[in-house]
Amino acid sequence: MKTIISRSLLLFATVFTLGYARAAEPLRTHVDAKRSALERSLDRALNKNLVFPLLDSREMTGVVNVSFVVDKEGRIQVLECSSANPSLKAYVLRKLARIDIGENPEGSWKTSHIRFNFHKEEV
Repeated sequence: MKTIISRSLLLFATVFTLGYARAAEPLRTHVDAKRSALERSLDRALNKNLVFPLLDSREMTGVVNVSFVVDKEGRIQVLECSSANPSLKAYVLRKLARIDIGENPEGSWKTSHIRFNFHKEEV
């Protein structure tokens, strides 16, 4: 009888503690569920194609501001691009021209503005 009571109390304490710990955590929402498939594929393509150009011998640090839309074929059409570093600007434009995120049956997608900040990480 003692073991049944002690096991029941232990089980109750465990459930209560876990429930209390879960209540203290922020509410979890699945971020990708709110984003469209086009946004997710654009995010993946940008992360895959635009990386810091390590092997380039020129000075490739700085900021590039880009405004673009995605056309019906899923290609990125750059509307405006500005940077103080012309070689970095050319690098970003060359990489964006290669990106194909798949068909976009709705036509031109909203105008997106992205700031790419390229700098070397200090160790």
